[in-house]
Amino acid sequence: MHIDYLKTHTVIIGAGITGLSTAHFLSKRSTDFLVIEQGQRVGGNIHSKKIDGFLIENGPNTVLINNPSIQQLIEDCQLQKALLYPSEEAKKNRYVLRNGKLQLLPKSPLEVVSTPILKWNEKMALLKDIFTPKHKYDVSVSSFVNKRFGKAALKHFFVPFLTGIYAGDVNKMSARYTLKKIWNLEQKYGSVIRGLKQQKTNASPRIFNFSEGLSLLTQTLAKNNAKRLKCDVSVKEIKKNEDGYLIISKNYHIHCKRIISAIPAYALSSIINDKQLAKALVSIPYVPVDVFHFGFKKEHVKNQAQGFGVLTKPSDNKHFLGVLFNNRIFPHVCANDQELFTVIVGGGKQGHLCNQTTEALESLILKEVKQLLECDTNPIFTNHTKYQKGIPQYHLNFEDLKKEVINFEKNNANFHILGNYLNGVSVSDCVENADNLVNKLKL
Repeated sequence: MHIDYLKTHTVIIGAGITGLSTAHFLSKRSTDFLVIEQGQRVGGNIHSKKIDGFLIENGPNTVLINNPSIQQLIEDCQLQKALLYPSEEAKKNRYVLRNGKLQLLPKSPLEVVSTPILKWNEKMALLKDIFTPKHKYDVSVSSFVNKRFGKAALKHFFVPFLTGIYAGDVNKMSARYTLKKIWNLEQKYGSVIRGLKQQKTNASPRIFNFSEGLSLLTQTLAKNNAKRLKCDVSVKEIKKNEDGYLIISKNYHIHCKRIISAIPAYALSSIINDKQLAKALVSIPYVPVDVFHFGFKKEHVKNQAQGFGVLTKPSDNKHFLGVLFNNRIFPHVCANDQELFTVIVGGGKQGHLCNQTTEALESLILKEVKQLLECDTNPIFTNHTKYQKGIPQYHLNFEDLKKEVINFEKNNANFHILGNYLNGVSVSDCVENADNLVNKLKL
C-alpha cells in the first residue's frame, strides 16, 4: 500500500461548515494549511439537492444573519446577489397545534394577552418571572421555565420552539446552554422580563437561503480553497510528537504543527489518544432524525396558511416534530403550481420511530401530514434522509464536557476543538466560532 507523506503547518479535520469557515478565515492570514475530509462530499449536514424540479435541503433549511462573522463570510464569497429572504409573513408566522388545527404563535406581548393558546390564569403565571429569584446553578429547561413562566408556557411555547432547534427532551436539556440568551438576561437583571425591557429594541436578524440552496455557500468555500482540500481521507489516529502532531490515515501520514478539529464529537473520540476527553465526547447524546420531503400539486392542498411552518408538542400525539412550509418561505424551491413541505421525525422523545423502515414511517407520517394540509391526494414527489446521529444535545453535564475540552487544549498545545456540540448548533454559530478561533491564533 502506497503512503503519501505530507507536511503542513495546520490541518483542519472536517469539511463541514465549521471546517470550511475555519479554512476561509485562516486563508486570509496564511496559506500553509490543509483541510481533510473523510467523505467525498463537502458541506457536512448542509446538503442541497435539486430533484424533479424540487430544490430540497436535507439539513438546515435557513440561516440567520445574526453576527458579523456570517455577514463577512457571505461578502467574502461574493454571494450577496444570491441571497434570498422570506417575506415578513413567512418569517413571522409560526404555528403550533391547538385541537389538531393550526394556531399562530403570538408575535408580541399584546398577542400573548389575546392568544387563545393560554388560559387567563396561565397568562398571569408568566409574570412570576418578575418576582422569582435568579438561579444560582444550572437546571433543566423544564425546571427553569416552570419556575419563571409556568407549565403552560413550557408546554405551548418553549417545547415546540426548542423542538425546532434541538429535537430534544426539555427535562434533560441545560437551561444555561440551551436557553443561553434568556439565561443571561435572568442572571444580569434578575428577571427575563426586566432584561427584555432594558435591552435596546433591535431589528430581528434576517433569515436567508440562496437561489441554489445553502450548499452554494459550502461549495464556494471549498472551491476557494480547492488546492488545500483533500477528500476521502479517513483519519485513523493522531499522535503527538516533539514537532507537533502526526495524523495517520490509510493513504497519508501528515506532519503538522497545529490541528483544528471540526468533526462531530463521536468522530473525534475515536482518533484522539486521551481517554478522559474521549469518554466525555462519547457521552454527548446525538438524537436521531429522519427528514422527509413531500411535494404536492398546489390545487390539492386546501390548507393555505401562510408562514414558516408548524411545530408540535408531545400532547399533540403526532408522529412528527414539525413541518416546514418550504415554498411559502422561499417560492423558488418548486414550480408555482406546486407545494413543498419538509417533515422532521424522531428526536429525543420519539427516536424509536427512526427504527422503522422508510416505507412504514413514510406511510405513518404522510397520513398525518395530509390531514393537516387538508389534502386528499398522494404527493407527486417524495424524498427521505436519515441521520442516525442528528443533533447534539446540551444536557446538564455539558459543563463537565467544556472543562475536559479546556483541559485537553491546555495539555496539547496547538490542538483546537470546534463543533456544533460546543458553542451553538446553528450554522451562524459555527461560522462565528471558527472566526473567533482564527482571530486568537498566533500565526
